[in-house]
Parts: sequence; C-alpha cells; structure tokens
Amino acid sequence: MTGRYIEIFCREAEEHLASLQSGLLVLEKNPTRTGVLHELLRNAHTLKGSARMVGLAEISAITHTMEEQLKGMEQGSRAVDAAAIDLLLKGADAVALITSALSKGESPKLDVESFVAEYERGEIGRSIPQENRDSPAEQLSETVRANVRTLDALVNLIGEMIINKKRLEAKLSRLKEIAACSDPATAALLGDFRRDLEEDVLYLDFLIQELHQKAMGLRMLPLKTISEGFERLVRDLSQKLGKEARLEIIGGSIELDRVLLDALKPMLIHLLTNAVSHGIETPEERVAAGKSRQGTVRITARHEGSSVLVEIRDDGRGMDPARIRKAALSRGVIDQREAEALSDEEALYLTLRAGFSTAHEVTEVSGRGVGMDVVKKNIERVKGTLTMASEIGSFCEVALQLPLTLSVLEALIVQSGGETFAIPINYVQEILKVRDPDIMTLGSREAIKVRGVSTPLYSLSRMLDLPQPPPSETAGMAALVLKHCDQRIACTVEAHLGNCEVVVKGLGRQFKNVRFLFGATIMGDGNPALILNVPDLFAFSDRTVQPSLRRVLSESGAGRGRVLVVDDSITTRTMEQSILAAHGYRVETAVSGEDAMEKVLLSRFDLVITDVEMPGIDGFQLTRNLRCTEGYRETPVIVVSSLSRDEDKRQALESGAQAYIVKGAFDQGMLLETVQMLIG
Repeated sequence: MTGRYIEIFCREAEEHLASLQSGLLVLEKNPTRTGVLHELLRNAHTLKGSARMVGLAEISAITHTMEEQLKGMEQGSRAVDAAAIDLLLKGADAVALITSALSKGESPKLDVESFVAEYERGEIGRSIPQENRDSPAEQLSETVRANVRTLDALVNLIGEMIINKKRLEAKLSRLKEIAACSDPATAALLGDFRRDLEEDVLYLDFLIQELHQKAMGLRMLPLKTISEGFERLVRDLSQKLGKEARLEIIGGSIELDRVLLDALKPMLIHLLTNAVSHGIETPEERVAAGKSRQGTVRITARHEGSSVLVEIRDDGRGMDPARIRKAALSRGVIDQREAEALSDEEALYLTLRAGFSTAHEVTEVSGRGVGMDVVKKNIERVKGTLTMASEIGSFCEVALQLPLTLSVLEALIVQSGGETFAIPINYVQEILKVRDPDIMTLGSREAIKVRGVSTPLYSLSRMLDLPQPPPSETAGMAALVLKHCDQRIACTVEAHLGNCEVVVKGLGRQFKNVRFLFGATIMGDGNPALILNVPDLFAFSDRTVQPSLRRVLSESGAGRGRVLVVDDSITTRTMEQSILAAHGYRVETAVSGEDAMEKVLLSRFDLVITDVEMPGIDGFQLTRNLRCTEGYRETPVIVVSSLSRDEDKRQALESGAQAYIVKGAFDQGMLLETVQMLIG
C-alpha cells in the first residue's frame, strides 16, 4: 500500500482514536450512557473497516477485538468496569502507537504480533510504550485542518463581499431617486455619476463571481481521491468470505467539497462491506440462480442539478422485506403493530436504525448492529438524502444525494412564525396549497393526500415553537412536502419566496447543539435567515403530537395563544385571567392540579401558569406530570408563587418550568413580558 493511503488512514485514525479514548473515560464514569457506548462502537467499527481497506491487518484485528468487547458491554454480557475500560484503552493506545510509527515510516516499538495474540485473549499485562502514544500524524493533520479553515474563512469573506455589493446596489437605487428630485443640471451630473458607478458595481460582481469559483475550486477534489482503495477492499473481503466479486467505479472524476468527501468515505466503506457480505451470493448460489459466478458491485457518481448522486448497486440476492421485518422484531427495533403497517419499500429502511442486523452470527465483517446507521448519521450530517431500492434475487441499490459543497447551498426561502428560513432544496419535493377540506384525521395526527398517499401534516412555526398567525379561510396555507429517506411530511408555512443560492455561515459553538438549525445565511437585503436542519424536523414529527391545524385554518383572527391558569385562589385566578385576556390571549382556569390535568387531556394549551401550594397535586408535581404527558413535554410552564426561596425556584426549574415569578414582586408587566417571551 502506497504511503499516500497510509497518510490518509493515519489522519482519519487520529480522530477516531481521540473519540475512543475520551469516550471510554466518559463511559467509565457513566456506565449507563448507552449513547456513548454506541458512538464508541461506531468509531471502532469504522476504524476497523478503514484499516482492512489499506491492508493493516494488525490494526483491524485489534479494533475487531475492541468492537467485540464493546458489543458485550452493550448486550450486558460484559461489565463496564475499570478492568474492561483499561483493556479497551490499551487497545486504543496500541493502535495509536502503530499509526504514529506508520506516519513516520518507522517500526512500532511494540511486538505487534504478540500483542494482537494476547489482546484477543484479553491477557494484556504489559504497558504500551509512552513516547509516541500521543502523536499519530499530528503535525500533518493540523496542517491540513489549518488550510481548510483558511479556505472556509476565504469563502466567508467572499460572502461578505456579496452582501456589500448588494448594499451598493441599494445605494444606486437611492441615488437614482435623489437625481429625480434635483434640478436638471444636478440631475445630469448625478446621472453620469450613477452610470459610472453602475459599471464599477457590475465589474465588482464579475470579480466576486470569479473569486468565488476559484475559492470553491480549491476545496473540490475528485471522488477517486477516496475510492482508489475500494477495489482492494472488495477483492480481499470476497476472498475471505469465499465469494467472487469485482468493483466497478463510474464517475471517479466527479468533484465534491473535501469536507463532503471525508464524510462520504466511511459511508462507502460500510455500503461496500454490506454489498459483499450480505448481497453477493457464493459462486455456487449464483450459478444455480442462472447468474455468472462473479458478482458485481458498482459505484456510479454523476451530477444531478446542483448536487451529486452516488449510487452503490450490487447484482446479488437483494433485500428481503419479510426477513428484515422479522429481524427488526426479534431485536426489538419495532413492535408487531408497526411491522404490520410497513410496506415492503418502507421495511427496507429499517436497516438504517441503530441496532439492526440480519446476520445469524457475529463475524469480523457483520452482525454487530452498527454500519447502516452510520451511513444514515453521516448523510444527515452533510445535509444529503438516502434512498433504497431492491428486488429479491436481482439487485440492491443505495443512492446518496449530496450537495456539491456545504459552503453554498441551493435553498427555498420561506417565512414562518414571523421569521425567514432557508431550507436546502434537495429535501423539498413539492409545494401545495392546503385548505380545511383537504385535512383528514389519522389517529391523533392530521394528514393530507399527496399524489394519492396520506402524508402527515404539521405547522412549521409550531414545530419551531414560534407564533403562528392564522391565515384566512379562503386563502388556505402553503405546505412544503419534505422528503428524507423513506419518509414524507408536509409543513405549513406563511409564505415561500422562491429559490436562491445561499452562502452558509456557521452559528458558532454556543449554538452547536441547538435543534432544527445547522447554519445561517445573509439575504440580499442584508438581513439574516436561519438554515433549517430538515432531519431534525422528521425526528420531531416522529415523537410529537401537534395541535389541531384544522382549528388553526378555521379560526381566522381568533386571537393569541391559549393559556391555562391553575391556582386555588380565586383572586389570583381572576387577576391573571383578566390581564391575559385583555391582551388577546384565550384563557381557561383550573382550581387544582387534578382539575388542570383533566383539562389538558381534553384540550390543547400553548402555556400553563401554575401556583405551587395547592391541595392535592402541587405546582411542582403538576409540572412533572405535564412533562410526561403526550403533547405537553415541551409546553412552557410559568410558576407564580408566594414562595421566594432559591430552593423553591431551583425545584421549579428542575421540575421542568421555564420561569418563576414571586407573587410578592408580581406586576402585570412582568407576567405579560414572560408570557410573550415564551409564546409570543
């Protein structure tokens, strides 16, 4: 294997090793953190696959054993204790030592063969040499990252130039207005000046476009930069499994942003591994089925609009929906009711869920419950989409649609809840107009027919917890039909403003874990727009029952949000109800916590205001009950109480309340300001 591929592997290994070592320390302190455990499994699984691809059998063997140990922890057959964590850390240390030596062209200061044999038996008593443990290709990796950051900064500055050019254009329009109000001589001079300035702005626009194309070109690399080792991967894996398979790559010169290529590589490794281990049959099975002895796995890449489509197809046994349902049921991924409701096409996408596998036994290649969920996670991270198709006995195909770059996206601009948002266009299937008669009820949810298929219907502004002014009954509402993997949902918006190319800006570390958003952009008028993370909307729709959109459509001009006031004091109830009703809120009251729970089960409220000390269920327990009630897990709660101790305020927040107002310091303005902050 050439030095260039070893170099690439070492850079990739550094990140996985850092994640493994930090994650293991977290797991040691928090043994029940299943999310951390599954992330460690992903790191070990991906690292193993990459090592196998470049022919590093020792690293593959070590990470395979680490994966077995982690899987035992996940299944409960292996304790998550200090001894187990120490063994895993030693495995990570050994891999780090080997990769460090590889990056320098040296031999590791470790008897690798003996270490692997002992490690597979779990008998490691030796220490790992320390001098090189923390430096796997560190200098090279940091240099690469610095260059990428510089390119990101350059693209960002170009975005600022585009914004500044728009401002100059606005000033040109203003200059034209001034000239129209001036005397003829002055107007003539201003007209000449404006035409000269227009030429300058036009030339500036040309330069900015050229600069932007050149900057983006620096970030683009062909697919073949990550695919050259895949042929060896398929060949070696086929031989190991007693199969015959070859890899074909079409479109290796197609270019993508290097950030996207880094994310695409582990996806392709998992998909190729699945194609050979699960898809391609043995030579004897293929001949008996009338096929050639040798199977074919094909990667095809091509441009499709403003995106790149990468398809991975094998001519093997295909995917059996019945077998997939059975495996998902046996592993607890779905229940019997969900299994019966799934179509054959929908059943294919069960393979993307964490913990799914159809393997009868655990091997070094398959059956660990990690793999396809890694693909799903990575495709969501790069704002792409995944689709699957299969025919039993004929083929299986997974198609990955990715943007050319994450720096510039084609987006649909919409308005919802009084805000402007950009939605990556590859998630948008179509735009419809929805009226009250179009809406039907399916269980506790509402839906519309989209090309004959029932599609769940949601309000985007309510999903994002923003105020939603009701539309007129005649006009209806615009609904975006969004697609992600096998799912479709429709989201109503106040307006859609057309498509445009947007420059993506990061939100900063403080917004790293904010749901629904992955970036922002600056519009032509200089105002910002947030870019929505569409997979978050699908995750939200899976677990949340929305308030009735039919009521929103039919209650035009019905006022502001609905508030439930809970207090055993009639004076307090009446005062709070009067204040809120006078400012357009629809208010109901409850005399106790039990009364409040009956009301929330029969109706939908946007906000709950509660006292603490009441007979029966107190305000703290009421808040906790709401957090366990479907449809009220995210509903804001304000506690209004005479209790003023810090301990009481802390208990209210721990119960799930968003705000605490002391009755002794209570005034009308404070209540209204808090309510408006929470529900508008």
